[in-house]
Amino acid sequence: MEELVTEALKDEYFEELFIKAEKSYTLNLFKLGEPLNLSEKEYIDLLRFADILSHSEDAESKNLAYKVLSLLYEFYKDDESLIYFSRAILTKLGNFPAISLLDERNDMKIIDPLDKVFEKTIKEVFQKDPNSEYIFTDSQYKIFESLKANNHYSFSGPTSLGKSFLIEAFIKFLINEHSSNDNLVILVPTRALINQVTNRLKHEIGVNSKYKTLSHPTIPSIFGSLDYKYIFVFTPERLISYLSEPNNPKIDYLFVDEAQKIVALNDSRSPLYYHAIVQAERKSVKLFFSSPNITNAEVFLQLFKKSTNESISIKESPVSQNRFFLDIVDNNLKYFSDLGKEFTFGLENKKNYSFNDWLRDLGSNTKNLIYCNTINDTIEYAIKFSETLPPKKDEKLDELILLIKEYIHKDYYLIDCLQKGVAFHFGKLPQRIRERIEFLFTDKVIDHVFCTSTLLEGVNLPAKNIFILNNAIGLSKFIDIDFWNLAGRAGRLAKEFSGNIICVRVEDKKNRWDNLDKDLEIVRNKTIKNIEPVVIKGQKNFFENIGRSLNSDKFTVKKPSQEQINIWNHYANIALIHEVRRDESVLKSNFIKKNKRGSEILQVAQKYNKIPDTILAQSSTIKYRYQNSIYYRTDLNQLTLPAKVDYTICKYFLGKFYEFYNWGEEEAGGRDPLAKNIKRLDYFAYLMNNWINSKPLNVIILNLLRYHEREGEFWENSQYVPFVKTDRSQLNSIINSVISDIDNTLRYKLKNYFLNYYLILKHKLGEQNCGENWGEFLEYGTTDKKLIELQNIGFQRHLASYILDNHNDCLVFESGELIDIDEGRLTKSMNPLIPEFQEMLKVLF
Repeated sequence: MEELVTEALKDEYFEELFIKAEKSYTLNLFKLGEPLNLSEKEYIDLLRFADILSHSEDAESKNLAYKVLSLLYEFYKDDESLIYFSRAILTKLGNFPAISLLDERNDMKIIDPLDKVFEKTIKEVFQKDPNSEYIFTDSQYKIFESLKANNHYSFSGPTSLGKSFLIEAFIKFLINEHSSNDNLVILVPTRALINQVTNRLKHEIGVNSKYKTLSHPTIPSIFGSLDYKYIFVFTPERLISYLSEPNNPKIDYLFVDEAQKIVALNDSRSPLYYHAIVQAERKSVKLFFSSPNITNAEVFLQLFKKSTNESISIKESPVSQNRFFLDIVDNNLKYFSDLGKEFTFGLENKKNYSFNDWLRDLGSNTKNLIYCNTINDTIEYAIKFSETLPPKKDEKLDELILLIKEYIHKDYYLIDCLQKGVAFHFGKLPQRIRERIEFLFTDKVIDHVFCTSTLLEGVNLPAKNIFILNNAIGLSKFIDIDFWNLAGRAGRLAKEFSGNIICVRVEDKKNRWDNLDKDLEIVRNKTIKNIEPVVIKGQKNFFENIGRSLNSDKFTVKKPSQEQINIWNHYANIALIHEVRRDESVLKSNFIKKNKRGSEILQVAQKYNKIPDTILAQSSTIKYRYQNSIYYRTDLNQLTLPAKVDYTICKYFLGKFYEFYNWGEEEAGGRDPLAKNIKRLDYFAYLMNNWINSKPLNVIILNLLRYHEREGEFWENSQYVPFVKTDRSQLNSIINSVISDIDNTLRYKLKNYFLNYYLILKHKLGEQNCGENWGEFLEYGTTDKKLIELQNIGFQRHLASYILDNHNDCLVFESGELIDIDEGRLTKSMNPLIPEFQEMLKVLF
């Protein structure tokens, strides 16, 4: 059979038929003329070729077999021969979601070949998920069995493989197999993903489980007294915080989703990911890694000194994809064949077509994602496209629009888009708004979502078409893994047979496909290079610059980017933590091996350091020398943080931190600097005061708008510009900045500084004399212990406030700790019309 496959792949007739089918698909999709119809013989012969290819062990051959079916389905979906061949081929490929989709869309009573009946029956028995009715694909089954057989494992595959589903299936297996005796963590890159994963787990695990699903690192008192086990959904910083508390329940399994973030070369959060997993590994946690499109999945095991044999990289895709480059500037279209060839089509009859025209034509009656890179571009393109559409009447849209008016502002641009059935989506949007956009997109109420690279964080938003207008993330051009992770959203498993990746040059601008020869290579070549982690390889003087960070010397690069500086500094801090703890790690051993003075540098730094390793580990983003200089101060008992928070006190301590932590140097660079201009601290003091004192988001936004009106200016693009009250674009810019600053500056950056300061004071002055933990206030957006308790059990901040304000009589607190909830009474008294009613029920039950 493999010989037959080899012959088929070399066969000129197969190539001719395959390319004819691809061209027909292109002509039909872009409405460029009549498709190149296959003769009856050609049609059957192409299906026979696909049948041969499906018997191969080679992933690319299997993908070609499936691609033939997806191309022909567009033209022959009602033909009995296609259904007959497709069922047989999909059975051989083990693609049961596609078989279900095929059966769902036709009612033909096809009698399968007897050998395929046997094969299908056998696979349906052996490859059934033990805890659901789902039948694993061949690749999924292979991974699932490997997860069961190993204590550590790493797997990767196309975006459409269903990696999150596999992790959840394995968790359900562990719960049943181990009689609910394990505590588990799913590690996600950002807070934006926490609620999505948490809600999905609560749905999958069920209400009768002995498990509670939590997303904060504090076990609520109401659960701690009972015999629960836990599934935690944590970001790296929350995992570190959890592990720092010795009385917390032991973690047995750690599932690292989007594992490529650990080794991302230009992501300043990658050291935090690495640090968090090292901390977990010290506790003998079983590690499992999941990543998209990584060709050497074993690299994650290598990073943490595990056997690299327990890994697999899947190349077979359960969804087919078609690759196009639509050049509106030069008015042509390129199609990239799966046989490695490239075809160009003229667009003479579409000369006056704008991008909005193309989007309307190509995206009608299906779901579309439009990648725009920057927030400004995302909003601008969404508004311009929505202006070309008629109003869309839908009750669910109206509910979301009303929510945005009440929760954010009546003049927020998203409202204009939603009125036409269009949305934009990026990390700065509030979580409750993002989630509703995602739900309405899945529910086909919204058909077009303009987005930034938030999708690369693992947000689950697959679509039939993905339009890629920029070939960069931020200022950096796509690397292969990021492009294919993004492009992999095209095509929805169990919803469509194929998806379309449409790269579009809308205008002649930098990072808008401006260097075609070079930029299109990433689209032409589906190959992805092996990952080479900097912690192992030490590229670009990495270990030299770690040493220079610890020594406070200049870096080897004259003008390094802020991202580079942050990465070097953070890894330097982590290497020191490992030295202080006497931990062995790949980072520390390679630093000593590849930097001639590495051992000496670490010993000198350790000798100077007086900060306990537990504090260093929780504050790995902050240089040890600043922490030590605070520790040695003699006036700390006069500088404790009070329980009462107001603007004056916020401003005072931000000024102190500017001095203590050298913000003038450490926090003055990058795209969103905390302290490039010291006057910015006034703004952050005002924002902090509103946030910590439990003000709702819409009130905070209105207060900040009044603040900018009084000041007569606001911060935009790293400078102060005049504030014009009537300028709607400025209003929207400020709204986005406020939301972003709460999430990134207050709840991450400032929280880390205030937590570090509190921990140092607690260590030196004792818990009774150290003042309040403002790090906690910043994380939860309140000083109210009751609000914090409700958030710990799973309520979002606004829901916790709603319950306290309207249903406080259903809650029992003791010394600020929640000890009981009258769930029945609370359920009966809640208003089922509020948008979050169902979410409240999920938290309670």
